[in-house]
Amino acid sequence: MREGRGLFGHLLPYLYAAAFIVVVWQLVVTLTKPHVSLLPPPYLVAQGFYELVASGKLFVHAGVSLGRVFSAWFLSMLIAVPLGLAMGRSRLIERLADPLIELLRPISPLAWIPLAILWFGIGESGKIFIVFIGTFFPTLLATVAGVKGIEPHLIHAGQVFGCKSQFSLFRRIVLPAALPSIITGLRISFGTGWAAIIAAELVAARSGLGYLIANGMEILRADQVLVGMIAIGILGVAFDAGLRYVGRRLTWEGAA
Repeated sequence: MREGRGLFGHLLPYLYAAAFIVVVWQLVVTLTKPHVSLLPPPYLVAQGFYELVASGKLFVHAGVSLGRVFSAWFLSMLIAVPLGLAMGRSRLIERLADPLIELLRPISPLAWIPLAILWFGIGESGKIFIVFIGTFFPTLLATVAGVKGIEPHLIHAGQVFGCKSQFSLFRRIVLPAALPSIITGLRISFGTGWAAIIAAELVAARSGLGYLIANGMEILRADQVLVGMIAIGILGVAFDAGLRYVGRRLTWEGAA
């Protein structure tokens, strides 16, 4: 019972925010009376949302986008976390890798879209590449910051109490201590990857939520565009909440 009330308590602010948006939206429509191709009223968007859900199209497009994001996000995690751990512990590795990273990091993932199309075409590889660019750097920087933020006395204590090898020190001290920062980086990188895949699908896709929005724009269906945007927001909030929950559990288990 308490868990139910806790879940409702977490959802309540989002419900308030959604209600506020709908009220303002309806007021704008009532006062300005725009054409439905520009700004449809909330009930038409709700109807379009229901139709896309009932037909299964919304689930198909959302599943395609999520599959692309998770593939690139997991790949970037496999590379960024070990590299970040190494850079955080080794000044030599950091000096070698940092200039390249700082040169590439400011370049927006969107700027890579033309090259991704030239290199990979409009298939899945190009979209995964764009999301990888968007997710790699936040994860890497958070991991490096987490390692550098470890108190030196923890490292010393680990060496004194049996961590004789670097692998043992990493497994028992460095990784658990840096884990909260790593989880934060993964949360941030998922958000940037989610934004990147939508942008990539807007210009080079035949499926996905970005394609759903672009197609709605081409056929002057603003309700379809808004349904895609709503789905992006809901899924983004849901997965961020899931990552926060996993982060709390991992932190508690590590502390225990």
